[in-house]
Amino acid sequence: MMNRAVPKSDRRGFTLVEVLVAVVVLAIGILGLASTVAVVGWNMRLSYLETQVRARAQLEMEGLLARGHEAMMSGERRQSGLSISWQASGDGLKQLLLVTRQQLGPHEVADTLVTLVLAQ
Repeated sequence: MMNRAVPKSDRRGFTLVEVLVAVVVLAIGILGLASTVAVVGWNMRLSYLETQVRARAQLEMEGLLARGHEAMMSGERRQSGLSISWQASGDGLKQLLLVTRQQLGPHEVADTLVTLVLAQ
């Protein structure tokens, strides 16, 4: 019996090196996708909390407007991690500045500033 060597052109399949390179490229892609999902999740949570802070600022501004000029002089309130402060200035036309702050993470704070000019 004669052993016949198979010519290189007749071989089929992938080499071990090609398979390893493909696995490494696939793993890098999956890790990148996983980190992107985590970042998108955090950004969605942050956007939701910032929206809540802005809605709270709007409610506070409407409450101050409903109470009249005497309630608008200046003040501050804190409740459940949310700090709200307001200050009014001017005669005749009044400028009202409302600031809301909430701790959203270890070092992040969302601020909302709303200014209105009111006729007395």
